[in-house]
Amino acid sequence: MASKNFPSTIEDVTPGWLSDVLQNAGMSGVEINDIQVEVIGEGVGIMGLLYRAKLSYSEPSEGPNSVVIKVPSPHEQTRHIARAFMFYGKEIGFYRDAAKDTPLGTPNCYAAYHDPESDDFVLVLEDLEGAEVLSQLDGCPIDKAQFAIQELAKHHAEFWESDRFEGDLDWLPYGWDAPFPQAIAQGFAEAWPSCMDMFTGDVSERIIKVGEKFPTVTGEMMELADSPITMAHGDFRLDNLFFDNAELKVIDWQICIKTVGGYDVGYFLSQSLTIEDRRNHETELLEIYRNTLSGLGFDYPQDRLMEDYRRSVLFCLAYPVQASAAALVNERAVQLVTEMFKRVTTAIEDLDADEFLP
Repeated sequence: MASKNFPSTIEDVTPGWLSDVLQNAGMSGVEINDIQVEVIGEGVGIMGLLYRAKLSYSEPSEGPNSVVIKVPSPHEQTRHIARAFMFYGKEIGFYRDAAKDTPLGTPNCYAAYHDPESDDFVLVLEDLEGAEVLSQLDGCPIDKAQFAIQELAKHHAEFWESDRFEGDLDWLPYGWDAPFPQAIAQGFAEAWPSCMDMFTGDVSERIIKVGEKFPTVTGEMMELADSPITMAHGDFRLDNLFFDNAELKVIDWQICIKTVGGYDVGYFLSQSLTIEDRRNHETELLEIYRNTLSGLGFDYPQDRLMEDYRRSVLFCLAYPVQASAAALVNERAVQLVTEMFKRVTTAIEDLDADEFLP
């Protein structure tokens, strides 16, 4: 066991500790006598380690057959990045303070511990193994995209210009707070040459101009303080969405930030829909988002939403560019980065989003 009162490696997780976790979550009398652990999300959850723990009980029990356990990365550089961006603390903060309030489905959280000094943490979550997961590489079917955008709007409405940002959610940073713009600018600048090598001959002069200027204006591009602010997921893409009957469950809240609602919308439509589907359904999906907000009493004027959406799509070039530097980790990663790059660069040109380049 670690020096704290919670484990921060999978080796430190014991049947006794997990029994206490489930008992504290309301499952009285649960006694686990064995845990069988397997790695999940390899090559995906690189900021932390994910495991599925299959549970055996001393006697018939109401406890789950398995849980998901998330602990810190063992790699020093990854830990440095996670601390700089507050990834671990933010995800724990979300499950501690906000998960109970969002209309979005989230995995049941059985334990969420974080030590600010060491940045160690542990999450014990419901296993969503039975839910439907779709590949971002294939693109989101339109009926699922309509549902996801509607549910996203409900989440944004819950935290729309919330007074809680000055209270129990004061740990949530703005998307343009240091060190985010500076780190993204540096990462983009370092990855841009390898990205150009990866897509030699397939990048328009228009996108090359955007890429060359991007690192010098990242901070200006990220600041959208003139619009209503909400809690954005920050990584709202198909690989993080689980469709469970009539409920959408969303994982990976470590990138959550305060910013405009149009940011999550721009990220989702430009990264998780095929080019053809985005072109054919973009207006409809934006209207679903805006009308859902309106039905809940929040006005996001169409012109304001459209500008925030276009600005966000422009910024979202950062994702495939920075991911290209590590894309050779496996074939799916190469394919996904390639598809994301094509989707977002096409969206930038379709929307004339580069007019917002400072």
